[in-house]
Amino acid sequence: MSIVTDTGNTPLNIVICGVGGQGVLTLAEIMARAALIEGHNVRVGEIHGMAQRGGHVVCTVRIGPRASGPIVDVGSAHLMIGFEPIETLREIHLIRPDGFVLMNTHIVYPVAVSMGQSTYPPMEDIRSTIQKFTSHLLEFDAMSLAEEAGSSRSMNMVMFGAAIGTGLVPIKKDVASEVVASSFPERFREVNLTAFQSGFAAVQSVSRDTRITSSD
Repeated sequence: MSIVTDTGNTPLNIVICGVGGQGVLTLAEIMARAALIEGHNVRVGEIHGMAQRGGHVVCTVRIGPRASGPIVDVGSAHLMIGFEPIETLREIHLIRPDGFVLMNTHIVYPVAVSMGQSTYPPMEDIRSTIQKFTSHLLEFDAMSLAEEAGSSRSMNMVMFGAAIGTGLVPIKKDVASEVVASSFPERFREVNLTAFQSGFAAVQSVSRDTRITSSD
């Protein structure tokens, strides 16, 4: 996959969404740290949600010299990293028409669905709605890749690797790997590095080319 981003002086706007316990906040922190090492100005924010297990969580990462705050306006996100399908759908209004969506297809059922108080929409409906906002959607089972790496808890690093693999984020792969390695205790290091590589490879294996540009 070859993805090109041309944001000029416009900050790169990234939205990371999921549920508590999936490591959304950790991914935002690691991405921001890697961007700082690369010499970029970075702003990170949790715009709403609760970090406890099962709660809705949304983080923003803005990279660029003109990124003066963490807020990503409606229709301005260049990249959305969705840890769960319905959570991706919940925040899809933030994506640009030419933005790119990475979506983990592993479902985490909300409490209301588990209790039979509501139903989870079919994946086909989620996909078709997302594609009304942008045609650039890459979906894959990041949970399976994390489990293959050695732990389901490394799923956030699968998504980090995928994000770096798009070429949209101005962070070199080796720098990202070094930050991953330094962010976890030694006993968890290899699992998370393997997960990162798996996500990177998953995106790189996609054969079609996608160009994402900004005219702002």
